[in-house]
Amino acid sequence: MAIHPDSEGALRRGDGAPSPGRIYDFLLNGRHHTPADETAARKLLEKIPQLHYMTQANRIFLQRAAGAMARAGIDQYIDLGSGIPTAWNTHEVVQVVHPDAKVVYVDNDPVVLDMSRDILRRRGETGVVYIDADIADPGAVLDDPEVKRLIDFSRPVGYMHVAIWHFVGGPEQDAVALLREYLDRAVSGSYLALSHITADGQRADQVERIKEIYNDATAKVHFRTFGEVGRFFDGWEYLSPHEGAEPGLSYAELWGSKNPAEVDPSYSWVPAGVARKP
Repeated sequence: MAIHPDSEGALRRGDGAPSPGRIYDFLLNGRHHTPADETAARKLLEKIPQLHYMTQANRIFLQRAAGAMARAGIDQYIDLGSGIPTAWNTHEVVQVVHPDAKVVYVDNDPVVLDMSRDILRRRGETGVVYIDADIADPGAVLDDPEVKRLIDFSRPVGYMHVAIWHFVGGPEQDAVALLREYLDRAVSGSYLALSHITADGQRADQVERIKEIYNDATAKVHFRTFGEVGRFFDGWEYLSPHEGAEPGLSYAELWGSKNPAEVDPSYSWVPAGVARKP
């Protein structure tokens, strides 16, 4: 599938509001973002220079979590709000262990969708698809024909919910209840990897800058406390975040780290965990 001309033109011109997925691409030093996305990202970096570090740490968490799931035997995945498939995305990590692993990526940014589908086509990926759906509509995601074709819900599934639920919230959207609809479809032995931004322990001016930038983007940010992030995992059994640690919720840069004592706690904006359905 070729990139839709309107989407390609939008990338060149920077039309429309900045997109969280494309801001993330810029912060990961990617190439698939508009001038509007870059402007928004640079405004964030002016106030929060450690944002590149935070973004990279979250990306590494995704890779470590996906690898842990694959080694546990999971060979089918649903990655919500996945963005553009930059290097070592979910399917590339898990297919090292399971070459025939199936991965469904979910996004609803038309530029992200068109470019991602084109990238996968050019790479000759098999068993990997992008679907256009809103993660806040679990029924639309789980009953999508491509999901039904690739994912067998009678077997364990790996859910990648990385840095996505903080874009869902407000009086009309109970993010925890929506996530529960995904988890209820999974059988025992399934896994959930989830990370989410928090304002706990952070400077108020930096938190306000993030809110300000994303208020003008296609999705607002909803901060939750460390304890509130833990509610997403209710009823599931945490894995240990790193050697010597008790099972539980940790932070993106700590999860899977071989040198947790070297992590700077002032950079810890993103609680993260991996859990298994008993």
